[in-house]
Parts: sequence; structure tokens; C-alpha cells
Amino acid sequence: MVSIPLQQAVGLLAILSASYAHAAPIDLARWAADLPPRFSVHGVKTEPTYQEIVDIRREGDVFTLVGGAPAWAERSQQSIAVSHDGALRYVICPAGLSCGAAPIPTGFLATALLVSMVRRGQFHGAASTTMFGGRQIVCVPAERIGIARPLFDPCFDRLTGAVLAQRHRLTGRFDGPSLEPTSLRVAFNY
Repeated sequence: MVSIPLQQAVGLLAILSASYAHAAPIDLARWAADLPPRFSVHGVKTEPTYQEIVDIRREGDVFTLVGGAPAWAERSQQSIAVSHDGALRYVICPAGLSCGAAPIPTGFLATALLVSMVRRGQFHGAASTTMFGGRQIVCVPAERIGIARPLFDPCFDRLTGAVLAQRHRLTGRFDGPSLEPTSLRVAFNY
């Protein structure tokens, strides 16, 4: 049995945890270009007075979000398609949303904006990964995908590209439209 002072043990654990949680920076354009064409994510988003069930899907060029209501109420659906040249358009527009102009998807649909930027050759740089709910994620400054004056930066699942969380700019915490880490179910295929 090896015995080391408590302070050294705590320091060693901190170093090991940091190296596991933060991998080497990845090339964002290469990572995004290699994302699978299909994924589905199911999770729960907690609001102050209720829990919201959220389903996010990618089927090729179409990205869909189903949610936006307490789990017991009717859910809304929004779908956005990305053309081969990066143009965005609504496929399904939820009631109460004006869908005449080209969408600028944020939150859980920010993956459509990410793919749009890649297809237009406008997504570059590097970012480190971190852990969220047992999954590696890549948090990207929102300006890199065309979101003006953001309060949150989207955090994408490294394997699928699905937005699982948002990181608050002021606190650095996962906040806002983020799924509960323990509720995540992620599936994908190539």
C-alpha cells in the first residue's frame, strides 16, 4: 500500500480530472465536416415550474426539435433544412413563429447553423472538449456560427454534433437551454 499526504492526493486527482475532462484542441472544420448524417437525442430540460421533454433529430439535411411545453402538454415541432450551399429554410414552422425569413437557429437547433457555416466554408478554428453528462462536448463561441450578441455558447456532442447544452458567457456554467445530463439518450448512425 502506498501512502501519500492528503494534499498531494487531492492535487493528483485534480490533475487527472482536468486531463480527462479537457482533451487537446480539435480542428473545428474537420470535426464538423465528419459529423454523422443522422442522430437522435432525447432528454429533459428543467424549467422553474415543470420539466420539458426534448427530442432533437438530424435526418440528412433536416434538423428537427420537438419540445417547448411541459411534458404533459402538447409539444411543438420545428424543422430546418440546410441546402448543399449552406442556405437555411424552414421545413416545419411552429405555431406562433414567423417563418417568412431565413432562420437563424440557436439553442438545440444550432447544429443546422453549424452545418450551414461548414458548407459555406466559414467555420474555422480550434476548440477544446469538455465533459457533460458523461459525453465529450465541444463548446463553440456563438459568433463563430453567426449568432450576434450571444449570452450563451452552444456545446455540441463530439460524436454527433447535437447541441446538448449551452455555456453561459458570464458564469462559464451550463445554463439556459441545456438538457439534464442524467436524462440524455443519444443515438447515431453513419
